[in-house]
Amino acid sequence: MNEAVLSVEGLKVVFETKYGRANAINDISFSLRKGEKLGLVGESGSGKSVTSKAIMRLLASPPARVEGRILLDGEDLMQKSEKEMCKYRGNHISMIFQEPMVSLNPLFTIGDQLSEVIRTHKKASRKETEAEMLEILRVVGIPSPKARLKQYPFELSGGMRQRVMIAMALLCQPRVLIADEPTTALDVTIQAQILDLLNKLNREMGTAIVLITHDLGVIAEMADTVAVMYAGSIVEKAPVRDIFFRPLHPYTEGLLRSIPTMDEKEGELDTIEGSVPSLYNLPAGCAFYNRCPYASPECAAEEPPVLTVDSRSVKCWKYAGVGQKEVL
Repeated sequence: MNEAVLSVEGLKVVFETKYGRANAINDISFSLRKGEKLGLVGESGSGKSVTSKAIMRLLASPPARVEGRILLDGEDLMQKSEKEMCKYRGNHISMIFQEPMVSLNPLFTIGDQLSEVIRTHKKASRKETEAEMLEILRVVGIPSPKARLKQYPFELSGGMRQRVMIAMALLCQPRVLIADEPTTALDVTIQAQILDLLNKLNREMGTAIVLITHDLGVIAEMADTVAVMYAGSIVEKAPVRDIFFRPLHPYTEGLLRSIPTMDEKEGELDTIEGSVPSLYNLPAGCAFYNRCPYASPECAAEEPPVLTVDSRSVKCWKYAGVGQKEVL
């Protein structure tokens, strides 16, 4: 079995604000092997994007306080200085951010922005730099790449801008790629093209991918393993097929029930009753307690441990009698 290229161990993120302390990420752990695709799913506000920015060391301190270990090929990124992290970002680990129009600088051409990545991480002549930029644009399927280098972001479509973001992230062939909602605001045809591209790059380059999305359809198509997040915690982690055909956690069940199906008759969609608890005042027990159809007094009194059930991870008192407590 391949060793993990990325290991997140006991990650906690707290924001100190004028309104109080917000517990954004609550002691999560997961690992990723070479070529593996991990999907992070959950409602908006569950902690997916904060997790990605914590891994990339992009959270400003203050107000953020980050604890835990983030191991990239055995090197703890939490121990690296900001200067050292600049060498890791874009080189060993890259990220595709949401909203490509906002992420790309509107004042610089595509060529300027791509060449900056090469200048930061490599020693290359102007001719070599242009050759690398043209090649990566061809890899991500951008037509007339030489002409695109002279264009500005506003001159490209949403799908083309997203391809440029992917090209920028892959220029240095990183070991790990984090894709945060890579198909947001794209029409379904372009979404399919972007997902096909990520799958192709994963196969051909062996890049491990962390895919962050709230779209379970995307997860079904892309991920090998799925981690379901709720209120800053990973409540279930399992192979993608198990998640869809035999979910263990009540929250995962609720997410799957809320997906509309082709054979569904007219009527209201299933929803998860109640609301997500405030991160400023998380309950003492299970954060899903007030919305769970299986809740017991034990759930309200104490936070459930992470249990192993049939080689899967689940954070729920429902399985206390059949699961084995994980030692993280």
